[in-house]
Amino acid sequence: MRIKKYALGFFVTLGIMCMVACTSKTNKYDEYHNEVNKLYEQIVTTGAIIDTIDTNADGYEQELYDSLDKLKAAFDEFAKVDPPKEFKDCKMLSEKASTYISNSSKCFHLALDEEYNEEMFNAGISNYGEAIKCINYMGDVLQKK
Repeated sequence: MRIKKYALGFFVTLGIMCMVACTSKTNKYDEYHNEVNKLYEQIVTTGAIIDTIDTNADGYEQELYDSLDKLKAAFDEFAKVDPPKEFKDCKMLSEKASTYISNSSKCFHLALDEEYNEEMFNAGISNYGEAIKCINYMGDVLQKK
């Protein structure tokens, strides 16, 4: 009878520990999922703005710079989030994406602030494309591909 009490106590304790561990893991995933959603919304919003910039309008350059700054800030913020271990590569990818966005912005400034510089403009596009690749890789990691 005494063994049954200890066994019952052990299994109850084990059950509680499992529930707490699962809840903690679920909360971490939920928090990370929320951060991923915030980043995704910023990417979609900013991407739509960048894609619809009218390069014939006055001040389009500032609209581009502001959009890139918002995107970089979103990646910088996301890079501060501690991901669950299964998604640790997302942290590195978000840091890389932030660097590419920053380089893209610098190149666009060099291309558009003074006399138009096609080489710098193309470098800006190239860096932006690399940031998008990082975003796609993050999606693969999050989908466990």
